[in-house]
Amino acid sequence: MATQERMFSMSSLDRPLSAAQLTFNIDEQLADLRKDDAYRRSGRTGRTLIKSGALRVTLTVLADGVEVATHHAKSPMTLQLLEGSLTYRVDGRTFALKHRDVLYFGPGDAQDIRAQGETALLLTITH
Repeated sequence: MATQERMFSMSSLDRPLSAAQLTFNIDEQLADLRKDDAYRRSGRTGRTLIKSGALRVTLTVLADGVEVATHHAKSPMTLQLLEGSLTYRVDGRTFALKHRDVLYFGPGDAQDIRAQGETALLLTITH
């Protein structure tokens, strides 16, 4: 029998990252992240919601204008835009993502992103 666990605002030291089933209220998670000291200082922070085997799911918030510098994806990943909009650059070309868009990056792709307004995104990565 699968168990269901409801996750609220807790450090990953105090909450499971892997279980038969996990449930999250994204609105509560986002509100909690935006109260975080790291977000107030740098305009960005994130929380790993799931870490199971090769799978990582991370919720991230970015303040308006915050840029995540160019980096190379080591494995396939998706970026789902939950709130706001952003621009991303791949191979010198700039593209826009808006609310509810999903972007896929293959391994080795280089990209950087810039928040256009208050932005929330869900990253899904496999290692």
